[in-house]
Amino acid sequence: METHSQFVVNAYSPPRRRSYSWLDDGGKVCSGGDDRLSALPDSLCHQIVSLLPATDARRTAFLSRRWRYIWCACPSFNFDEREFHGRPLPLLHRYRSRLNFIRFVDAAIQCRRRFFDDLTLDKFRVSMRFFEELGPHLDQWIAFALDKNVKELSIIAEMKDLIAIAEFFQPFRVPYELPGAVFSARSIQTLELVFCDLSRVSAAAVSLPLLKNLEMVNVHLGDDSVLEAILSTSPLLEKISLSLVCGLKRMRISGENLKMAVVLKCSPLSQVTVSAPNLESFLFRGKRHSLDKIDVSSCRNLRFLWLQRASNLTDDALEKVVAQNGNLEVMILSHCSAVRNAFIKSPKLWMLVLFKCKHLANVKIQAPSLTALEYSGHMISFPSVAASPNLDAVIHIEGPEISSRWYAKLKDMCAKLESCRKLWIKCEHDIDLIIPHDLRKRLLPQLHGLKELKIHVRSGILNLAVLEDGIRWIFPGLRNLYVESDGCTHHFCYAGDLHAANGYGRRTKRKCITHCS
Repeated sequence: METHSQFVVNAYSPPRRRSYSWLDDGGKVCSGGDDRLSALPDSLCHQIVSLLPATDARRTAFLSRRWRYIWCACPSFNFDEREFHGRPLPLLHRYRSRLNFIRFVDAAIQCRRRFFDDLTLDKFRVSMRFFEELGPHLDQWIAFALDKNVKELSIIAEMKDLIAIAEFFQPFRVPYELPGAVFSARSIQTLELVFCDLSRVSAAAVSLPLLKNLEMVNVHLGDDSVLEAILSTSPLLEKISLSLVCGLKRMRISGENLKMAVVLKCSPLSQVTVSAPNLESFLFRGKRHSLDKIDVSSCRNLRFLWLQRASNLTDDALEKVVAQNGNLEVMILSHCSAVRNAFIKSPKLWMLVLFKCKHLANVKIQAPSLTALEYSGHMISFPSVAASPNLDAVIHIEGPEISSRWYAKLKDMCAKLESCRKLWIKCEHDIDLIIPHDLRKRLLPQLHGLKELKIHVRSGILNLAVLEDGIRWIFPGLRNLYVESDGCTHHFCYAGDLHAANGYGRRTKRKCITHCS
């Protein structure tokens, strides 16, 4: 017997008032004139309804007389056009359906004003594709939310046709001008704006003393002053995320309580200065062909750092940032062209990613906690790698035409990574990893330390046996070798070592298992 309550409808009840019986947790039969949903306290009913999309919340009005207006009294309003439609609509029906969505939101707000006008609002979110007639309605909805002292406000005026324009052809213009009253709302704690025009917002009128989280995506700013005013008037701000924001030239991110800052492809941004003493996470991604200057020298408590296209990040600047942030755990550097000889010394760093830093030549690592290392780009040298014995490394090899020098660099790079628990090498052709027989004596000694290796060949394998022989010569101590290509994985298991000083000998036991998808 199930332990949870089970409702059983009494078929002999009068048609206008059905009685219900149920089994409680102890198996005892209980009965009553009303269902158990109607017996729930108001606070719990509001919490249940607030977790539902607005369309589903509206349907709860049909549960019983008591639930008729509970949906419009809940502290959270979430209006999403896609959930309202439920499925993609034919082109001829879209306009009429959008008008129906507007009427639905208007009716919900009218019901709230009529029956529960004294209640405040914790969260108000509206997401729909913008069109000309929507503007006045959005203004009214936002005014309603501000009038109810909303704490979380999210306005998403989707413009899918402008996404590519926003990313590749900035500066761009978005059609919806957000009311300036939003930035003087003293109750707002979380603010999310997507495809909104703030060019007419006055910096002098900005005052958001309780703001903790700010997110802007595809937003147009007139100049830097609005963002500066938001940061200066929001002492409680903990997280700021700016993605494809247009109009920013120089940005200074500050705040005593700021924990996380994200800046993605903003333009025509040229300089970002971070002076937040308690910042723990900073993510910056510049636009292609941009020369963004990033200054994080004032940070002391970073735990997560991701810099992409930071043109002024030199070897000295990188070493200084790592040394100043002793709690750094994750660092990702991508397309940082000024880094040439990196020295990374960090006691708590456990993940390091170096991606296509085109002038990078050498990387020295002293990170005893490092368990995840990933490198992508041309062949480089690792003069020293002091990491955790549980280190898993991934190497994406890209390079010029194959030569004897190429194989020497390959063997030298692998020599510093043979103590890894697992090594994964990704290359374009299988010949990239097959050292010719006439070069093998010159490249002794072999690397006996690595026990598990995974190879991924993007352009297909010409001869699996030759590739296995080449890999096995470099790493004679392998126990497991995985070779991936063309949707197939070949797993070679070895029970012995490959001996002989010249690199030729007999492996004691070998088994191959192939899986194809």
